[in-house]
Amino acid sequence: MEDRPVMNLALSCGESRQVLLEAGSAVLVMGGQLVVRCPMQWIAENILAPEVFLAAEQAWVAESGGWVTLQACGSTQFVVIPPNGISFWREVGRCLQSLFGSQKQSTQR
Repeated sequence: MEDRPVMNLALSCGESRQVLLEAGSAVLVMGGQLVVRCPMQWIAENILAPEVFLAAEQAWVAESGGWVTLQACGSTQFVVIPPNGISFWREVGRCLQSLFGSQKQSTQR
């Protein structure tokens, strides 16, 4: 099975991006805060677009595929990890290691 690329994104305050996700894709916030507006869905004869608020080091996994809107609340860095690529938790560990490793190097200078 091939590894699919991870999307590394950074947004400024109020900036948003629409992304097409497959079911099982994960959004991991590296820094800042992010609002995830999920695809519309029918619930009890009403259509809703649920929102999820994520802070640094929090993750959200898409239950179903579709277009999501990712909106930054302040300067935000995050990664989108596709399903069936590299193991989710291995990728989360690698992302956190690169984040904290770069912070360590900048404090040592």
